[in-house]
Amino acid sequence: MSGNMLESSLLETHFDVIPFGIYVVDVATLNLIFVNRHFRDRLGDLAGRRCHEAIYESPQPCLFCKIRNLVDRDGLPNGKTYIFEHFNDKDDRWYQLQEKSMSWPDGRVVKYSIAVDITELKEVQNRLAEAHAELALKNRELSRQNELLQENVRLREHVDRIARHDLKTPLNALIGIPPLLPDYGLNAEGVKLAHMMEEAGITMLNMINRTFDLYRLETGTYHLRPVEVNLVAVARKAAQDVAADVFFADRPVRVLFQGRPAADGDVLAVQGEELLCYSMLSNLVKNAVEASPPGQEITVSLDRVGDEAVVSIHNAGEVPEDIRGRFFQKYVTSGKRDGTGLGAYSAMLAVTAHGGRASLDASRPGFTTVTVCFPVPATAAASEGGEPPQ
Repeated sequence: MSGNMLESSLLETHFDVIPFGIYVVDVATLNLIFVNRHFRDRLGDLAGRRCHEAIYESPQPCLFCKIRNLVDRDGLPNGKTYIFEHFNDKDDRWYQLQEKSMSWPDGRVVKYSIAVDITELKEVQNRLAEAHAELALKNRELSRQNELLQENVRLREHVDRIARHDLKTPLNALIGIPPLLPDYGLNAEGVKLAHMMEEAGITMLNMINRTFDLYRLETGTYHLRPVEVNLVAVARKAAQDVAADVFFADRPVRVLFQGRPAADGDVLAVQGEELLCYSMLSNLVKNAVEASPPGQEITVSLDRVGDEAVVSIHNAGEVPEDIRGRFFQKYVTSGKRDGTGLGAYSAMLAVTAHGGRASLDASRPGFTTVTVCFPVPATAAASEGGEPPQ
């Protein structure tokens, strides 16, 4: 065997063990000189045929052919290597081609091409590109919705400010006139009623000022400013205000502390916001009164159990079974003519903001108990008195 033949055989053996398709082309005639085993197993022995006809089934040289870029002016190898991707219409596959010219052992200048099948990689890239495009569209839509939401929040705040202003105007008379009434010869009972009217007006004014707090509680943007709050005083105030409604005159509300009627000196201290606690308890007491049959008493029981301050509102009347599991959800109501389904919901938000919890007990037929529990700091100590919210 001659030296050229031996060298050619060694090259062919080397190319045969590479697990990718490799073909060698005479740059002058475009005839295939060699096709490695990987290609032969797929396409058969193509040696002697023109590369564009055998591999790509094209009667003309390929437009993407790199031979002219791989040789110099004298037709000799220029040492350059080209790496590019190509889609083969013949087998519907993507390939990465690495092409370079060289001198074949018999003296001919040839181009060898290594073809790596990258179809699966391209499919992954396409899926990633599609996912990226879809994500970009969703991000754009989310950005648009966020801008719309922010605009709605600004509009809501603007309308809320207008509504609060319009509601507060008539309250000025409700708050400002009662202190003047004793000068007009009211008896002791009349003075007491005028003072109650003034307190109710002040409480309503404070609640109007905080109407937007519900939205902040819902969105988790509410910032609690805790101080020491006496839940006994707050519960007594809430019960007194609800019971003052003439429509509920036949349904008395009794406040108990540690199993006995609550008195002025009783204290059950928690860390929280007094007006938010008042709003929560008044909503729950009002719900209980509205749900209770005429002539039935509603009890508000307070006590400290372990490291929690516990408030239980108990009334006759059952919560319908179909809404018990959703009792504290928004807009859940049943059987109340003017019910909005916000009382228990806002109460749940308020107690959650205080780090507490709320629960419904409808296990006893004909009765309902709603319990809210507040965490009590380990350093909390009983203090005397406690002013109701103003």
